[in-house]
Amino acid sequence: MYRNIFIDIEKMGSAVLTSISYFGSLTILAVNALKTMLSSKRKKNIFKHINEIGIQSFPIVGIIAFLIGMVLVMETAYTLKKFGAEIYAGGIVSISMIRELGPVFIAIVMAGRVGGSIAAEIGTMKITEQIDALEVMAVDPVSYLISPRLMAGIISLPALFIISFFLSILGAFAIGVLMLGIPSGMFLYQSFRFIELRDLIIGLIKSIVFAVVVITVASHEGLRTEGGAVGVGKAATTSVVASFFLIILTNLILTGIFYFI
Repeated sequence: MYRNIFIDIEKMGSAVLTSISYFGSLTILAVNALKTMLSSKRKKNIFKHINEIGIQSFPIVGIIAFLIGMVLVMETAYTLKKFGAEIYAGGIVSISMIRELGPVFIAIVMAGRVGGSIAAEIGTMKITEQIDALEVMAVDPVSYLISPRLMAGIISLPALFIISFFLSILGAFAIGVLMLGIPSGMFLYQSFRFIELRDLIIGLIKSIVFAVVVITVASHEGLRTEGGAVGVGKAATTSVVASFFLIILTNLILTGIFYFI
């Protein structure tokens, strides 16, 4: 009995140490990438990755944001109608999107669409020894592979966040005005009435932090890939799962800091 307890404690300790080591290696990688992010030699790569991360993600992000706005206004208006307060549905949608749902949903879409792709691409380079070749040629893999992607993510995610916010309001407007009969002027007034500049700034900060999380996790998983094609698939999957967890955890911490401290 006591032996089993000690074994369980040992496993828990090992899991804690592994987690600390993982977060530590992520932090070191993120700091190194941020240090070399402004390297003038990589500007061409930055524009290429902005296209991949931001521009090519716009259609899926735009459609999802529009639909989220429609769903939110239907859910909130249904409840608020019981109190005769359905005109406030637009305000609830806008506050929800700019403070929480917008940055988180953009980051999750990026983790699934871009994070897995980055992990697979870097992982393939790792197992085919292309990264070793870069090191032999005195090229820093972090500044060459990760920093341009990090810069592109930091530029793209806040831009997508702003676009998704307005598209979600548009989706909410379509349902609230055309289907629920809320006066258009009143709906728009209530949608922007409760938004403060502070909320926008916090949403942008969250988007930037989430960009660093997604790109760093994906790159980290790619760099430690091993085991051939199976390892590449595992790296992509682990990247997405770890990014989802860290996005939610980071959002919890940032929300606590900005709104409760």
